[in-house]
Amino acid sequence: MTGDTQGTFTVTPEQEGCVVICDANGAELSNGYGGSMEVRCLGDGYTLVNSLPLERYLQDVVPSEMPASYEPEALKAQAVCARSYACIQLLRGDLAEYGAHIDDSTAYQVYNRVTDADAAREAVIATQGEVLSYQGNIVEAYYFSTSMGYTAAADVWNVEDPAEYGYLTPACLLTDGKMQDLSGEEAFLAYIQSPADGYDSDCRYFRWTGEADYHGKTDEVNSILLERRKSSPKNIIFYQDGQTTEIQNPDAASVAALGEVTGMSAAERGSSGALLALKITYEKGSALVRTEYNIRKVLGICTAKLTCADGAEQTDVTMLPSAFFAITKQEDGGMVLYGGGYGHGLGMSQNAANGMAKAGMNYEEILQYFYNDVKLETMK
Repeated sequence: MTGDTQGTFTVTPEQEGCVVICDANGAELSNGYGGSMEVRCLGDGYTLVNSLPLERYLQDVVPSEMPASYEPEALKAQAVCARSYACIQLLRGDLAEYGAHIDDSTAYQVYNRVTDADAAREAVIATQGEVLSYQGNIVEAYYFSTSMGYTAAADVWNVEDPAEYGYLTPACLLTDGKMQDLSGEEAFLAYIQSPADGYDSDCRYFRWTGEADYHGKTDEVNSILLERRKSSPKNIIFYQDGQTTEIQNPDAASVAALGEVTGMSAAERGSSGALLALKITYEKGSALVRTEYNIRKVLGICTAKLTCADGAEQTDVTMLPSAFFAITKQEDGGMVLYGGGYGHGLGMSQNAANGMAKAGMNYEEILQYFYNDVKLETMK
């Protein structure tokens, strides 16, 4: 163990082994970490930074992000995606103040939740150094759990330059491979309410129904909108009744002055069906909400029950599974949400990748299916 006088020290096993986080009584609180562990005292707590080689890191990312029981070719595809995504983060300084490149949560990639998975380790070794590139640059190979038959384009995040994400174009994951335009409300509702056979259609979140109601939820809706606006003002815009110019610098008082929420409706939908903009109507104004995360968050706190395709019910909903849903108004003032998929919908559906592997596709074919015009390259 090495350290300094500033409350920072590093723990490195003398022989090949791992570092385990324990409580004051010695009870283990974590799986073992490879490499070394730097501990920094920040005054109000501690920051732990695990340093280890990229390939070793990936061996604990892959089984944490995808079940090690999945098909070997799906695990290889996951390994390439995870490596490509991690390489992008190495070039950024998002966590530089902590001396780190990436954290271990879904904000980046889940790490070290599952260890000692031989199949995942073999997938990382089999694809060692391989990444996806687009127009000469390594891509952020986004992935998510389950589709509703289609993937989304980068417009679900309202990005500044869509051309930068040209490798993220909608893909049809239905076994018939037929693309259709789902940007219209009638077309999407007809699709989402109809049976479909896809590479991940056997998953419970391939289809789901939500029972929602905004009545009595105005304060909670406003709180979420104002909080989310702090990170990206362009994606949450408020208007006074009859006005086409947005309210400048809205705060709790000015938003509360709009009155109670009186309605929610789809304002814009992407070609593959994802809701790009949600309109919230107030007694004295309105709000336009963009990005799949914001939309899912707002509707989530209005949803009392979610029923999945296999009949499983969820009553502790805080966020909708995806932004692929239609809003249908009920006579009692409530709403029924008909939706499908789980996650942001960009890039590779992990469950569909497993279905493709079962159908005989190899990992390169799987990756080429999800990411447009990319190359599989080995880092030098």
